[in-house]
Amino acid sequence: MNLLSSLNISAGALSVNEKAISVVSHNVSNMNTEGYHKQRTNLQARNIAGQIGDNPNNQVRANGGVKIANILRYNDDYLNNYYRDQLSQKNMLEQQLGNLEDLAGIFDDLEGTGIDSALSKFYEALNNLQEYPASSTARTNFIESAKTLTGLMNQKSVELSKLTGEALGDGASDEALQNSKIYSQYRELNNSLEELAAVNKALQTTQTGTLTANNLLDRRDLILHDISQFVDITVKEKENGSVSVYTGDQALVKGSVVTGRLDIETAKHYCDTHGIKYPDDWTGENAVLSIVDEDGGKIVDNANDIITGGALGGLIHSATDYNNGTTNAGTVQNNLNSLANTIANLFNDLNTRTNAYCIDKNNTNHLTATNSDNWIFACYDPSTGTETKDGITAANIKVSDNLLTNDGMWNLSCAYFEDPKYYDENAVGNAQNVVAMLGTRNEKQAALNGQSIEDFYSSMLGKIASAGDSARSLYETQTDVVDSLENELDSAYGVDLNEELVDLVKYQTAYAAAARVFSTVNSCLDTLVTLGR
Repeated sequence: MNLLSSLNISAGALSVNEKAISVVSHNVSNMNTEGYHKQRTNLQARNIAGQIGDNPNNQVRANGGVKIANILRYNDDYLNNYYRDQLSQKNMLEQQLGNLEDLAGIFDDLEGTGIDSALSKFYEALNNLQEYPASSTARTNFIESAKTLTGLMNQKSVELSKLTGEALGDGASDEALQNSKIYSQYRELNNSLEELAAVNKALQTTQTGTLTANNLLDRRDLILHDISQFVDITVKEKENGSVSVYTGDQALVKGSVVTGRLDIETAKHYCDTHGIKYPDDWTGENAVLSIVDEDGGKIVDNANDIITGGALGGLIHSATDYNNGTTNAGTVQNNLNSLANTIANLFNDLNTRTNAYCIDKNNTNHLTATNSDNWIFACYDPSTGTETKDGITAANIKVSDNLLTNDGMWNLSCAYFEDPKYYDENAVGNAQNVVAMLGTRNEKQAALNGQSIEDFYSSMLGKIASAGDSARSLYETQTDVVDSLENELDSAYGVDLNEELVDLVKYQTAYAAAARVFSTVNSCLDTLVTLGR
C-alpha cells in the first residue's frame, strides 16, 4: 500500500508540475498581450481526510502529495482605479487642448490680415474721412474698410461654427450630430458597456483562481480602461470579479446588466421636448447627452453636467459650453457676437442720431438731415428677407445696402450740430459726427466688459493664447503621470522573463524528481510482482 501511495503521490506531482510549467508558458506567450496580468501557480500540500492523531503511520498515510491551490493573478485594485482616474483626466485634457489649438488656428492670421488689423484700418479710414468729409474717395475707402471688417467677422464665425460642428454638431441637424466626434465616441462607450456586462456574466459562472477566470479579469480591466477614456467612472467589484460601474451617482453597469446606456440628441430637439425656445433661450451645448434604461426610458434627462471627465466630458465642455468660465469655441463666438453687435449699435446710433446730417446726394454742396434708416451696419431678417439693425451677430453683420448703392456713400452723416441754431446747410466740411465715431475707438463699452473695442478683441486673443498654453502644460503633465502609471502597472503586472526562467527551472526540476520517484517505485512494484509469481 505504501508503494502504491508513493506511486500516486509522484504521479500527482508530475501532473501538478506539468500544469505549473503550462502557466509559465502561458505567461511567456502573453508577455506582449495588451492588458495581460502575469500569473503564478500556488501549490499546496494535499492531505487525505481522516483522523491522524499521534500515530506516525496515520500521519504518513495522511500525506497525499501536492495539489494546485489556485492560479494567482497579479493585481492592485487601488493602482487600477487611480490609473483609470488619471487616464480619464488625460483624455478630457486632450480634447480641450485639441479644441483650443484649433481655436487658436482660426485667429492665427498672418500679420495685417486679421480682425485686429481690419479694426485698425477701419479707424484709419474713419480718420481720413474726418479730414475730408466731402470726399467721395474718403467715403468709399471707409465703406470698403467696413466691408473688410464685417467679412472677416463672418469668416471667423463660420470657422467657429465649423469647429463646434465637428465636435458636437450644429445644434439643430441630426445629420450634423451623427457626423460629429461626440456621436461616434458615445456609441463606442455604449459598445464597451455591453461588452463589460457580457464579461461580468461569464465571471459569475466561472470558478475564481483559474486561468479562465484570470483571463476574463484581464479582459474586464481592459474594458474598464476603455470606458474611463470616455467618461469618469467609479468601479465597485464583487467577490466573483464582476463589477458595477458608475458615472457620478448613476450606475451604468451592474453585473451582467447595462442599467444606464448613453443617448444623445441635438440641442434643438432637447429644447423642443422641454418647451425651451431654441436658440434664443438656450445657453447650453450643441449636443445633449442623457442616460437611459434598457427600454430607452430616460434616467438622467441631461447628463452633460454629470459627465465631467474623459473624452466625452472634454468635448462637451470645450466646444459650446458657455457657463463654465473657460475659453472655448462657444465663449469666443459669444465674444465675437458682442463685438459685432456693439460696433453696429455704436455706429448706427451715431449715423442716425438727431442733429446729424448727410450730404445731399442730389446737391453735394448742401447738407440734409439723416434719417432713422441710415444704418451703417445691418443684417438680413430671414423671416422677411429685408434688412434690420436688430439681432446683429458676427455671423450676419454686413454693411447696410443703403451705403452700397451708386450714391449710397452720401448716406454717411459726417456733420453734426450740437445746437441746431448753428446748423448751416452749406457746411459740408463739418465732420463732428465723424469725430464722435472716432471717439468710440478709446471709449470703454459696458457691453464689452468695460473695455474699448480694440482692447476687447486683443483681450480675447490673449485669453485664447493663454488658455492654449495652460491646456498644453496640463496635458503634457497629465501625459507624464499616465505614462508613469503605465510603467508602474507594467512593472507590477507585466511578465518578467527572468522570473519566468527561475520558475521554469524550479518546476522542471520538480517534475524530473517526481518522474525519478515514479520510475523507481514502478520498478519496485514490478520486482514484487515478479517475486510473487
